[in-house]
Amino acid sequence: MLTFRYASLAILIPTLFLIIGCATQGESPEIVPAGHRENGLLVVTSDDNHRTAELPVGEQLEVRLPENPTTGFGWAIDENDRRILALDNTAYAPPAVAGFIGARGQRAFTFTARQPGEGALKLKYWRVLGGDDSITEHFDITVRVVTAGKR
Repeated sequence: MLTFRYASLAILIPTLFLIIGCATQGESPEIVPAGHRENGLLVVTSDDNHRTAELPVGEQLEVRLPENPTTGFGWAIDENDRRILALDNTAYAPPAVAGFIGARGQRAFTFTARQPGEGALKLKYWRVLGGDDSITEHFDITVRVVTAGKR
């Protein structure tokens, strides 16, 4: 009787692992969409780092990141497929609270979705004169541009 129990366990345990493995194998992690809509723009921030932003052709995407140019550091585009996403403008807004020396303001990059496709948008926070060795932060999202009405 005791050997029957061990034999049953020897069959049962690997079978359970096989069932659990098959059940979870097809699952993929939930994709958390990047950004929020604001005044007709899809706005992404540092909270959206490593996420996917989806927008239709012709719509604008704005990336807003904290920046302090008085330190010599600033955000720059490191990688972007300009066929998919065209840079329209970049602007810096100083900190909202006056009198805070060294406080970070906000850098905004505005892009327009040009054609359907998917690509990486990567930015780096660096000192231009310091080169790539001066990079202290990275921001990257996957941008998925779709034909209008096909979200």
